[in-house]
Amino acid sequence: MKVLSLNCGSSTIKFQLIEMDTNEVIAKGRCDKVGYDSSNIIYKNLRDGKILDEVPMKMSNHKEGMKILLDTLQDEKIGVIKSLEEVYAVGHRTPHGGEKFYEATLITPEVLNEIEALSPLAPLHTPGVIMGIKAIMELAPNLKNVAVFDTSFHQTIPDFNYIYGIDYKYYEKYRIRRYGFHGTSYMYILSRLEEILNKPKDEINAIICHIGSGASICAIKNGKSYDTSMGFTPTEGLVMETRCGDIDPSIVTKLMKEENLSADEVDDILNKKSGRLGIAGIGDFRMLKEAALKGDEKAILARNIQSNKTKKYIGAYMAELNRVDAICFTGGIAENNACERKKCVENMEELGIVIDDERNEKVAGKETLISADNSKIKVYMIPTNEELEIAKQTLDVVSKC
Repeated sequence: MKVLSLNCGSSTIKFQLIEMDTNEVIAKGRCDKVGYDSSNIIYKNLRDGKILDEVPMKMSNHKEGMKILLDTLQDEKIGVIKSLEEVYAVGHRTPHGGEKFYEATLITPEVLNEIEALSPLAPLHTPGVIMGIKAIMELAPNLKNVAVFDTSFHQTIPDFNYIYGIDYKYYEKYRIRRYGFHGTSYMYILSRLEEILNKPKDEINAIICHIGSGASICAIKNGKSYDTSMGFTPTEGLVMETRCGDIDPSIVTKLMKEENLSADEVDDILNKKSGRLGIAGIGDFRMLKEAALKGDEKAILARNIQSNKTKKYIGAYMAELNRVDAICFTGGIAENNACERKKCVENMEELGIVIDDERNEKVAGKETLISADNSKIKVYMIPTNEELEIAKQTLDVVSKC
């Protein structure tokens, strides 16, 4: 039973075809630069190792890109299926479900209209998802499609954690509130914790740190999202690659007045020219880390700001939860950098967090306990698998139809 997991952006189509009986990824890749003259496909058949590496292919739009993707999966020489009849369903990572969608949902014309209506809440990402959904519905009308929402996991957050301290009429009028993101990642990590801790999900209290180019933290109470660092948009919270994270809102009006900037220009600064890039001129963490090790003062500063902000959130969520069974690190930066994991929780021994340096340093992309035996709170590195989580939720929805 195979499920196609899709993550469509404005000019990309990322995909994995997963054999659900074994959770085996049998093919994966992406269509890049869709809509540009330089469009290409990257594809890997994981059963026999056959690959396409940035092979130029004309993809004027998502429909053309999706057709190339589906044809490649069925190709006689490098494909992994003989026909689309082998695909049970398609899961689409969908960035925003607003207050409408509390769980993964079978996509119907009505549901698609509702997703489009929510597009203003995630204007950068939702249009690409919609184009991807429409493309596959046209090319493979017999396949069932499921929207897996990045925000739905956080619909359990209590109102005192999602309502902002501004006039309540703006919530009523524009639905301005904390929504949170990275929900599929948190759901996957929570399912792994259930097995690792050998504890029912609804009894688990945990703090999960998803630290990549985009970064957020989630406080999980009794197996449900209780608080999270990203807010109305993914800009709030931690310092990220190009996003500023938490700032005094008066900075926005100050910049607009002093620099004569429009709302769109300030939005561009906060989302694309801030964070590590804004502080040090280097957004990519690998390059930032290298520069810091060579003594670049701004790179060192950016790293310290980033890790200290993460530590602040961990401490705040410990206060909210009171009992913490585990702290987990996931996401590209956290999974691949022992030094960053350590910086985020060092000098917290009095709060019950003690890292075992040897365990932490030996982590090589696998689930690992990185805390010491005398640590009151267990600390883990658990690689996320959002594609598998999307596929699992898709399978669950379609199986009930």
